[in-house]
Amino acid sequence: MTKIILTGGTGNIGKTLTKALEKVGHEVYTLTRNPKPGNKQHIFWEPEKGILDPKYLSETESIIHLAGAGVADHRWTKTYKDEIMSSRVLGTRLLAKALAQANHQLKSFVSASAVGIYGTHPMGIVSEEYPADNNFLANVCVAWEEETKAISNLGIPVSIARIGIVLSKDGGFVKEIGNLAKWGLAAPLGNGQMNVPWIHVDDLCRMLIFLSKHPELQGPFNAVAPNVASNAELTKLIAKNLNRPAFLPPVPGFVLKFMMGEMGQMLLSDQNISAEKICASGFGFNYLYAKDAIRQILKK
Repeated sequence: MTKIILTGGTGNIGKTLTKALEKVGHEVYTLTRNPKPGNKQHIFWEPEKGILDPKYLSETESIIHLAGAGVADHRWTKTYKDEIMSSRVLGTRLLAKALAQANHQLKSFVSASAVGIYGTHPMGIVSEEYPADNNFLANVCVAWEEETKAISNLGIPVSIARIGIVLSKDGGFVKEIGNLAKWGLAAPLGNGQMNVPWIHVDDLCRMLIFLSKHPELQGPFNAVAPNVASNAELTKLIAKNLNRPAFLPPVPGFVLKFMMGEMGQMLLSDQNISAEKICASGFGFNYLYAKDAIRQILKK
């Protein structure tokens, strides 16, 4: 049984990933600020205070690093923006420091990042070579990825999954739109035609595991399905699969920006992100089209 260490294991993606790893025979240990008493697979860490005992990183084959404050969990006040940034930077920095001190046997390190690195309106079809933007989310992603270089400098193979919109029944886009759809209030955002780089949570977890098992695959990989969908298409698919109408006109962009501040611009992103690199590596998607992904997520 292979030992895997996971950060961000208590979140929506982390919980699904834990089950997927255990299903294929891995023993999963989760770094958490709030370990459950008696749970031997919970390891205490506190990135803000630099607390993580390096001994826990020994005999570990891979680390999958997802931890970071949710970018859509709160309004982007200065305080919360600082938390979004520090939760990613300090966690990665602490892992690098602990690995440098540990007698580890690590074969791979997989870190999350996000397609937000490319900005809200990148031009054309965007591959991993596309330059980083200079807005808040892009700067967060750049700083996050930059911290992984200290891990790579230890001789550990590092891959980075730049994650798009994750479709899952337990949270995020599908749940939020689904809650509105149940009341007949689902509506596209902006003009509704923005390209949305999405991925089914099961495919994302399979991709993270795939990267962890292939240390030769280093650097960034766009974690998105090969076929983007528009915001309006996703909204209508969710409503349709819930047998609810979706007849309301789009919510104007200026309304979103007024209600949600700087975060409203993120919701209006138009990104045609390429999955060619991960597909060329040999990874295969189970959900190529949004209609199939949403049907599976919302099936009774």
